[in-house]
Amino acid sequence: MTPGSPFASLLAALAAALLSAAPVLTPLAGPAALAPGNPVTAEAVAAPAPDARGLAAAVDPALDGSPGTVAAQVRDAATGEVLYARDADALAAPASSLKVLTAAAALRTLGPERTLRTRVVAVPGGSGADDDAATELVLVGGGDVLLGDGASDPDAVAGRAGLGTLAERTVAGLVADGVTGEVVLSVDLRLFEGDPVNPAWAPEDLEDGHVSALQPLAAWGGREAPGVDEERIPDPAAHAALVLQDRLREEIQRTGADLELGVREAIPATEADRADVVVAEPVAQVESAPVADVAAYMLAHSENQVAEALGHVAAYAVGRPATHDGAARLLEDVAADLGADTAGMELLDASGLAEGARVSPAQLAAVVSAAARVPWLAPVLDGLPRPGEDSTLDERFRGTAAEDAVAAKTGTLDHTVSLTGTVRTADGRVLAFSVIASDLDWRLDEARAAVDEAVTAMAGR
Repeated sequence: MTPGSPFASLLAALAAALLSAAPVLTPLAGPAALAPGNPVTAEAVAAPAPDARGLAAAVDPALDGSPGTVAAQVRDAATGEVLYARDADALAAPASSLKVLTAAAALRTLGPERTLRTRVVAVPGGSGADDDAATELVLVGGGDVLLGDGASDPDAVAGRAGLGTLAERTVAGLVADGVTGEVVLSVDLRLFEGDPVNPAWAPEDLEDGHVSALQPLAAWGGREAPGVDEERIPDPAAHAALVLQDRLREEIQRTGADLELGVREAIPATEADRADVVVAEPVAQVESAPVADVAAYMLAHSENQVAEALGHVAAYAVGRPATHDGAARLLEDVAADLGADTAGMELLDASGLAEGARVSPAQLAAVVSAAARVPWLAPVLDGLPRPGEDSTLDERFRGTAAEDAVAAKTGTLDHTVSLTGTVRTADGRVLAFSVIASDLDWRLDEARAAVDEAVTAMAGR
C-alpha cells in the first residue's frame, strides 16, 4: 500500500519533516508473535478454549432480550477462531466502537512512540506581516489537538504540550537567534485538507459539542478549558492561536526581550509558501504524548476530536489525503491489512459519529483479534476502557463476573449501542468480541443491559 505517484511521494516527504519517518503499510507476513503486553499471555493460550455450543447457549438468551436488531461475533483471541456468530456480517453504524480500528490505524502507520509536534517558525519580513520589517512567527499545526494553555505537563496526555511552554521557548529562541523588533503571529493549518466539518456528521453533533471543526491545532480537544465534560468551541485553532499570542506577550514582558509583539484581534493564516514552512527550522516546538498514550486517552474517553485528528495524521503520514475521506479509506485498508473481510464496509469518519457508516461485528472482532496477536498493536488492548476506571466503562459490569475480566470500547448513537473488546473467561481464555445493536428506536438502556448480560455470560464460561 505504499503510495507511488510523484505527488504522493512529495506529501510523504513533507510528512517526514513534521513527523519522524513513518512506517509504510506493508502486508503482515503470517501469524504474528504474541505481544507480551497483551492480555493474551501464554497462560491464556494454554487455557481450554470455550465450547462454541455452550457459548451460544449462554449468550443467545441475553441478546434475545435486546430491542432492535442485534449482531455479534466472538473469537478466540489467541487463534482468531470464530466461536460464536449472530448475523456477524450484518452491517450497521458502529458508533464509537470504530475507535478501536482508529487506534489500530494510528499505531500501524505512526508507531506507538511517535509524537506530534506543534512548531513556531520565523519568516523574516514574511508575508502576512503588518510591516515589511516585522518578523512573522508562524504557528504550525502538527495534529496535536490536546495542547494545554499553560506550561507543558510531562505527566499528562491532555496538556503534555503546553502553549505557555511554546511561548517561553519561542522568545528564548528568538533572542538566541538575535531577532529584535516587531514580531507578529500567523497560523498554518494546512496539514489537514478539505472541510473541517464532516458532512456526514449530524448538525446536532456539533451543536451538542460531541465534536468541533477538525483542525491540526487545538487545546484540550477543542475546548477552552481542560476536562472532557467542558463545552467545545466552534474554531479551536483560532482560540489556540490567540492563547499563544497572549502567552508570547506575557513572556516578552517577563523577560524584557527586545521584541515588540504586534497584537492581532484574530490570528490570520500565513501567506508563506507551505513547502517553506514545512522545511523551516523551528524557533521552538512542543511535542504531544506518544501516540500509544494519545490513542489510549481517545479510547478511554471516547474523544471524537482526538480520533479524527489521529485518522488525518495517519493518512498524511503515508501519503494519503489528510481529509475525512482519506482517513476513512486508510482505516478500511488497515482493517483489511489486519485480516478483516472488508466487503461492504463503508466508513465516513474516524470517530464513529457518522450514522451512515456501515461496519459488521465480524470486521471489528477481526481487528480486536489481530490486536491480541500482533506486538505493535498491544497498546490498542491496553488502552481499552475497563470497569471502575476513569473511562466510558466506569459504571458498567460492577459486581458481575465480567467486572475484572472485560476491556471494551463502548459506542452509542441515537439508535445504536455497541461494545467491542476482550473478555477473559473463568478458565482464563481471552475472547475477542463485538456486539452491535441497531434500529433501537431510542431504547438504548435496554439494549445496553442485554449486551452487558451477554458479555457477562462470556466471562462466566
